[in-house]
Amino acid sequence: MMTERAVGAAQIRVMIVDDHALFRQGVGRLLEAAGMRVIAGARDGREGIRFAASLRPDVTLIDLDMPGLSGVQTIQATLQIRPVSRIIALASSADPLESFRAREAGAKGCLTKTARGDELVSLIRQVHAGEPVLDDTRPTRVAAPDTAVPLSIRECELLRLVAEGLGNHEIAQRLSVSEKTIRNRMSQTFATLKVHNRTQAAVYALRTGIAALR
Repeated sequence: MMTERAVGAAQIRVMIVDDHALFRQGVGRLLEAAGMRVIAGARDGREGIRFAASLRPDVTLIDLDMPGLSGVQTIQATLQIRPVSRIIALASSADPLESFRAREAGAKGCLTKTARGDELVSLIRQVHAGEPVLDDTRPTRVAAPDTAVPLSIRECELLRLVAEGLGNHEIAQRLSVSEKTIRNRMSQTFATLKVHNRTQAAVYALRTGIAALR
């Protein structure tokens, strides 16, 4: 006879959105072994959005690094057509900014693809149950919007490019200045914001509206 927990797990209908078929199949087997039901596997964001509307999964896993429509865009579009969707973002690396972007887009949780299978199963159950999810990869010590520091137009432009994920070389080309100039400006801006790295600077830009999710 199944326990109450097993019955609850069996009722969780999961959809996997990832451009790698082997990954979808592997995760699908893992979840089914845990008593869940995988109702669909989508190969890209657009297919995932269509399936979300027609199949209405309980929990949707979305890869953040997909060609075409990005994971963040897929999360946003899915929630537009079905606001009650419970989404877990799957990141290729433990990048705090990547996790932040996913959570700001509406994901209930974020997990790296290198996580253990039992961690994924546990997170799905938490999200399905509506339990709060702690995310240790979220950046800390970043000023909130109501404590925004006055910045120059040049500093705001620099932060927007950092939030886009561009490196110093790309930013220098975009602004038609040397990399040394960009490094100097970066150091000055970090000092002004009292942040310690690019991730914290990018998160500040997103939280204050200097930059927007793409």
